Amino acid sequence: MDTMISGTDSKKKRRNELTHFLRSRRAAISPLDVGMGPAGGRTRAGLRREEVAVLAGVSASWYAWLEQGRPINVSDGILDAISRALRLSERERVHLYRLADANPPLPTPRADPSDTEVLQRLVDTQTTGPACVIDRYWDVVAANEQAVRALHLGQEGNENFLIGLFTGSHGHQYVQLPQLARQMAARFRLQSSCLSDDPRYEQIAERLSADSARFAELWSRHEVQEFVPTTVKLSHPDKGPVPFALYTMDLDEASFVRLLMYLPTGGTGPQPVWK
Repeated sequence: MDTMISGTDSKKKRRNELTHFLRSRRAAISPLDVGMGPAGGRTRAGLRREEVAVLAGVSASWYAWLEQGRPINVSDGILDAISRALRLSERERVHLYRLADANPPLPTPRADPSDTEVLQRLVDTQTTGPACVIDRYWDVVAANEQAVRALHLGQEGNENFLIGLFTGSHGHQYVQLPQLARQMAARFRLQSSCLSDDPRYEQIAERLSADSARFAELWSRHEVQEFVPTTVKLSHPDKGPVPFALYTMDLDEASFVRLLMYLPTGGTGPQPVWK
């Protein structure tokens, strides 16, 4: 049996979810919360459709059509006004955009994590291979002993993962550096496009382009790529090339804080590769 949902059924499902989502958010707000006075004589808690329309600056009939899931065109400005009227969180606002079949807004980055002690404890639990945490600028905010020994992360010239990869001693540890360098440049390009208003990305790219001909050439390609598991080989002074599977995990999506873990794949067992 074909379990795929057709395009028409998918849109109907989203419109149905939109109806229930808007009703639930409307029911969660008291008129007193938005300065509309007591809800005298009401049989139900929450705002009426007409009140949401007033708060959002749209007509009552138009808002009713939206909540009923009718196929109408909705601008970003109106969706934002409704988000404010219903006091939606950032994630709820993105959810509203998706249900309304609109391009979701980019997340507003939060400040970088201040509790680096917790992040350090996290990477220290990985003892068989390197592990580190990078912030939205790819600055290394925590690194375990294996990462310090194998990749020199967090040391002078390697405080930033990308800068260390292209111009520091970090990059010299990879046996197959050209492939990894291309992937990482494409990933940094994709992330910088999500936060194009932040000048720090351009500053990092300009510095690397001036210091690394390889990065300058890769940056000029405008390639983009998501973080995906990849295989790397690190050069060990005694064991030679040691294979690892490099995995990434978002620890805080809104602030782009990411965990990078190098898991040994060569049958090294539970013992640390670098001692």
